[in-house]
This record gives sequence, structure tokens and C-alpha cells, in this order.
Amino acid sequence: MRTAGLIAAAGQSLRMGAFKPLLPIDGQPMIARTADTFLNADVNDLFVVVGKRGDEIISALSGKNTRFLWNRAYETTEMFDSIQIGLTAIQHEGGFDAAFLLPGDMPAVSPQIIKNLIKEMESTDWDVVFPSNGTRRLHPPLVRASSFDALIHYSGNDGLRGAFRETNRRIGYVLTNDEGCQIDVDTPEDYARVTKHILAQNGGTQDR
Repeated sequence: MRTAGLIAAAGQSLRMGAFKPLLPIDGQPMIARTADTFLNADVNDLFVVVGKRGDEIISALSGKNTRFLWNRAYETTEMFDSIQIGLTAIQHEGGFDAAFLLPGDMPAVSPQIIKNLIKEMESTDWDVVFPSNGTRRLHPPLVRASSFDALIHYSGNDGLRGAFRETNRRIGYVLTNDEGCQIDVDTPEDYARVTKHILAQNGGTQDR
């Protein structure tokens, strides 16, 4: 199964008070760690949608196998708009069986989760496979290519959640207790939490 990793990184980081993609975690920008989630799971085709300070994000991901896409309307659009931009590009390139959808502010997802989601989709006919803690859907969902059109053309309410619901996607789950699937960095408290989690995993030291 040829799988793309789509990272939405066009947001403005308003709640954080600092630009999230470039915040350091154990010596790397957050966005680089998010990209490595896929690369360390052998998902080597990355599509990253950028907006604010996009050139700096592109520089931070230098050397990785990445296609960059621009959401020029990042000040007035939502993350789902960036997902639609990314899925359109993945579909246009062709040859992909599925794509992961991951916000750029989730740098702690385990590569093993990525591998488990691929394995589940390869062995079933689900349209979408989510990691789950048993009570709610976590990130990142893996979306089969046959569902790209439905998401690209969805214009209803509630973003990606509404698209999955109203287009009647068949959804499967992979159970996990991985904390990294649950930490999206919206506030300084989230940043401290994800940094602590990654340092505990890696035994690193936070740059200051």
C-alpha cells in the first residue's frame, strides 16, 4: 500500500502566543518531529500545507522528501481547508492508496501507530481507520484514496468530522493507549506536556 502523509501546518498559532511549528523540542523544530513520525514509519511521501511563515517551515523541513503546498488564505480559513488542498494535490499526483491526515502541532505520535493503521487498512475494507483509546477518535486518521473525492468536495459544517459523518464513510479503529495521539499543542501547557512526553521517550534535553 502506497501511503502519503499529509501535514496541515498553515495555522496562525494564536492561542499559543508563539509560532508552533518552529518551537524547539529536544533540539528540533516541532514541525520536523511531526514529519519524522511518518518518515520513521517508512511513509516517505510527505505533503505539507503551509501558510503563515511558510518559507521558514519549508526551511525547517529541508532534506526531507516533502511536497509543499500553500494555503494563501490561511488567515480566513480552517484546518479542513488545508486538508482539502493537500488531498487535492495527493489525488492529482496519483498512485496513492491512502493518506494520513495530521495537524502539524502533533509531534509525538508513535511511528508504530502509523504502521498499525496501515496494517489494519490493508487487511480490511474500511474507508477510514482511526487510532482510538476506546472512547474517542484520535489522530491521525488514515483515509483510503476512494474517499478523497468525498472529502475534497465536502462543503458542509463541522469540518473533517462533518465530512466523515455526512458522506457515510465506513470507519474502523485501532486501539491504543499512546499519549502522543492525544496531544495537540494549542497552549503553552500543551507544549510543556508534549515536550515532557518526547523527552521521556528519547532521554533528551530541552533546548532553551
